Amino acid sequence: MTKFLTIRCTNDDEHPYSQLSHRAWILLVAFMTMISCSENEETLQSVHTAVIAPGVYPVKWTHGEARAKVNRGDVVAVFSTASETEQSYPYTIQTTITRASRSTDDNDVVNLPYSLVPDFYNLSASSSQPSHSRDLAEYATRETRNTEGGGVETFWTFDLSDLSTFPDISSVQFRAVLKAVGTYCDVYVDENSSLITHEDAKEIAAQFDKVAYPVVTKNFGSPPIINSSSRVAILLPLAFNGGMEDELNPNGTSTGLFNDRDQLPPSTDNPYSNYRNVLYLNPGLYNSKTPFFSDKWRPILSHEFEHMVNFRYHVAKESVPVEEGKALLSEILSGYGLPNGDYLMWENIVAYQNNPSPISLVQMEYVNENIYGSYGMGLLWMSYLYDRFGPQAIHDMATHSLLGLDATAAVTGIPKQHLFTEWVQANIVSNTTSNKIFSYKTIDIAGNGGGNYFDTLKGFGALPQHSIPYTETQRQVHSFGVEYFTAIEPGIVIIKGNNIQALIICKKD
Repeated sequence: MTKFLTIRCTNDDEHPYSQLSHRAWILLVAFMTMISCSENEETLQSVHTAVIAPGVYPVKWTHGEARAKVNRGDVVAVFSTASETEQSYPYTIQTTITRASRSTDDNDVVNLPYSLVPDFYNLSASSSQPSHSRDLAEYATRETRNTEGGGVETFWTFDLSDLSTFPDISSVQFRAVLKAVGTYCDVYVDENSSLITHEDAKEIAAQFDKVAYPVVTKNFGSPPIINSSSRVAILLPLAFNGGMEDELNPNGTSTGLFNDRDQLPPSTDNPYSNYRNVLYLNPGLYNSKTPFFSDKWRPILSHEFEHMVNFRYHVAKESVPVEEGKALLSEILSGYGLPNGDYLMWENIVAYQNNPSPISLVQMEYVNENIYGSYGMGLLWMSYLYDRFGPQAIHDMATHSLLGLDATAAVTGIPKQHLFTEWVQANIVSNTTSNKIFSYKTIDIAGNGGGNYFDTLKGFGALPQHSIPYTETQRQVHSFGVEYFTAIEPGIVIIKGNNIQALIICKKD
């Protein structure tokens, strides 16, 4: 599975896991129960072993139907953990309160500086520069060497000058000059480049050696050994940017890439392999003066290198949100990302908060309907795990023989169904509790990160379309996926469906 990052175009269109358990818990009751968030109502006792936060109540079901009292501002979380693989479960939801259609003035539309093509990761950034949490000088690595008159080699790359054939992007050969040799990497620049100097190549090598390499290997594992070497070739091909090198090609390009076919030798089935550890970096991104892209090649190196390391352990079998979540977390741990005003990460989370419906933690393909949201879910999930369990647990999950949620369960000792239920709550109550079971530290999921974000994150259920509908409405939720709805007025929420669960998360004044 090829890992693309940051496709830009003007077109507006945009594994199974080991069977550890089939279903962790089902709420079985012999009668219909109505619950309330009112203080004078008796607090319900959970019949499962997931931890339930104060003010959160599991809804009880009878014959595929649940009813619960809700007050204004309460959030209803509908989710499923019924399957080990991505399955969707239909349900209906409504409230007994009828109301006039709410104004959509607060239905913010994110105006992106560029648009996306499915399966490509869009990297943009705020105009503010990231603050580097790590001093490059703190790493004792040998100096990179200038390679004036360095050797010229031939490589394969993608021709991204014409995206009309997407996803069948053609491969082309190009010749590149070795312009810098680092401790762990070699930097090759397209021989037709007129802008990227040996000093530039040394800067790229230093960023990889002193930030990307130590951060990723410390937190996610070691790089693959391919063709008897673990060294990484960083390639800057002009074809990757439609021949441009002073800015990103507005007609379509990628800021960076790890291509897993390079991990295997050339063959009839794999004719375009470079058969070595290769990361691709867009020369236009490196040279860009556009504020959205200024300096964004730095976290790209960490992101792409994490994909390479992940491939060593999991051979492209991770789910999309889990794999991309780890790569995004590597950017944050490198001193970039959302805590430093990264527009893209803000955009990813907004996309997921706005439309979590089509996305699941066990999905194996990129969801064209909400490609940003897949990254947003993964970023939230991995940040939550990092904040709750710490860096050693992340490393143990990343290098575990099991995949995704199964690795998480093995490392933490918490069944994945229970951990997911706790995460569902954390997405709503994080800013109201200091309990680390339900708290984020890395991400302020309903705020502005102390003024560091591109813009304030409104949180789940903040938009009109997230209100509980007043007529019975057909919805669907994926296994290990969740939807959130907000009660606009007091009433009774009615949910009908099978293989799903629901929580009432009471508003905190």
